Amino acid sequence: MRWQYQDRMVMFKESGEGLVSGLDWLNEVGREGWEMVSALPLIAPNKDGYAYGTVGALMIFKRPQADGP
Repeated sequence: MRWQYQDRMVMFKESGEGLVSGLDWLNEVGREGWEMVSALPLIAPNKDGYAYGTVGALMIFKRPQADGP
């Protein structure tokens, strides 16, 4: 079986309620047949080069590739 892959980078946003992920699109991607196979946190460094927090995520998806010519 052959696979199609795509990646999406999500950056969290500050709001009055804390960090917001903005993952409203995730259900639509699933309806299109995409399956998440990995998610990696995006860590921001401080001025000294040390990680201080997660600022987003990189998500990798796959779905079966339609057989074509």
